[in-house]
Parts: sequence; C-alpha cells; structure tokens
Amino acid sequence: MNKICKIPIVLLVILTIAACKESDSYHFPKQNKIDCQYVMLDSGAWREFQVTEIKIDVPISLYDTQTYFMREQIGGIFIDNLGDTMRQIERFSRKTENEKWKRLNTWVTGIIGSEVIQVEENARYLKMQLPLYARKTWNGNIYNRTDTLQEYDYEVDSIDCQMIINDFEFDSVLTISQKKELTAITKIHFFERYAVGVGLVEKQQIDIYSDTYNPDIDIMNRITQGTINDYCLIGYGK
Repeated sequence: MNKICKIPIVLLVILTIAACKESDSYHFPKQNKIDCQYVMLDSGAWREFQVTEIKIDVPISLYDTQTYFMREQIGGIFIDNLGDTMRQIERFSRKTENEKWKRLNTWVTGIIGSEVIQVEENARYLKMQLPLYARKTWNGNIYNRTDTLQEYDYEVDSIDCQMIINDFEFDSVLTISQKKELTAITKIHFFERYAVGVGLVEKQQIDIYSDTYNPDIDIMNRITQGTINDYCLIGYGK
C-alpha cells in the first residue's frame, strides 16, 4: 500500500514549518522540529474514527463483529510521574453517529528529548524515535512489559508519502509497523499511519492463525482463529 515518495524539498520545508507552530504554551523541543509535523499536540485538535473489531474462532463457531465510533481530542498539559511535560488525549466513544459521545478514558502523549512517548492504559510506548527515516527501527516497548514473550521492533515502513485514506487525501503520511510476522499459517501485522498536521489517521491490528495450509489462498481467507481491529478516519479538525 506504500506509495512512491517523491515530494519537492521546498514543499517539505513549508509543511514542516506550518505543522510546528503551536497555539499555546506547549512547545516542541527545538532539535525535533524536523519531525514534529507528524505529531499533533495543539490543544483542541480532534480526530474521529470508525472502529471495527472482529473476533474469529472457527472451532466454537464464533464470528463476532463490533463497530463503534471513537473520538480523540487533544486536551491540556499534564506533568507525569517522571516529571515530563505531556499532552492529554481525551477519548470518547459511541455506538452510533446519532448518540452523544461518552467519555472513555484519558491517554497522554508528548515529545521527550528525541522520543515521541504515548501512555495508553498505563502502558508507556515509544511511538517514534527521532529523527525518522525509512527502515529505521527501535524498541517500541522499551518502557513497558506488555509483551514479554516476544520482542517486536517498530519500523518506519514509509515516510512523506502521498496517500488517500478513506477519501481523505494527504500529501505526507508516515507508516510505522509495530509488529510484523507472516508465515504460511500465521499473520501478525500491527501498524499506524500519521499525516502531517493531523497525527494518527489509520490504525490496524491483525493477529490471525490458520490450521489449513494452502499457499494458493490468502491467509485472510482461511482464518481459523484470531482478531482484526481497524481504525478508519472519518473526520478531523481543530
């Protein structure tokens, strides 16, 4: 799905300068401004997603699909227990577009030195390690123990790519793979995409297993057990 990335240098400079302006007292560290266009920390900025969660377990005839809506809104400044200055991400959910938003929880995010940190459900993730460039890898779970059985290196799959995501056209998109494993009977692929001036625009988590070996049939069409979670952008603004 990655595109050929050829963007004029002048355009990149303009995008970087525009995206790095802050509307209030939070300021990006100077050494990180070259990469800050992918991180949205402006108070009041928001994104909305349609979330689809699929659970499959063929042996017990389980085929469960749930769809709901998620809203993330950048809130106030938060000083965490390590003394780092972070931004709150206020998260809301609703089952249908006609319902009122219900507060779900609060995450926090920020740029600490050369690292983009996000705390989700009390787990601290290293989302990006600056500077960013294609094929760069780092340990995204270095600050937590959420996955002790196997280590997965985060990797920049592509950067500064033009993409259309659910009818939204973006000039510069960053794709980061968080987990990536493919065999004849398993597929694990977690990735996130970020757009300049918006932040997160797409997220997908695939973790499936098949007890049928058939290289002529895509494993997505012969799932025995697994989960698929998809976050599809449906709106954003400030």
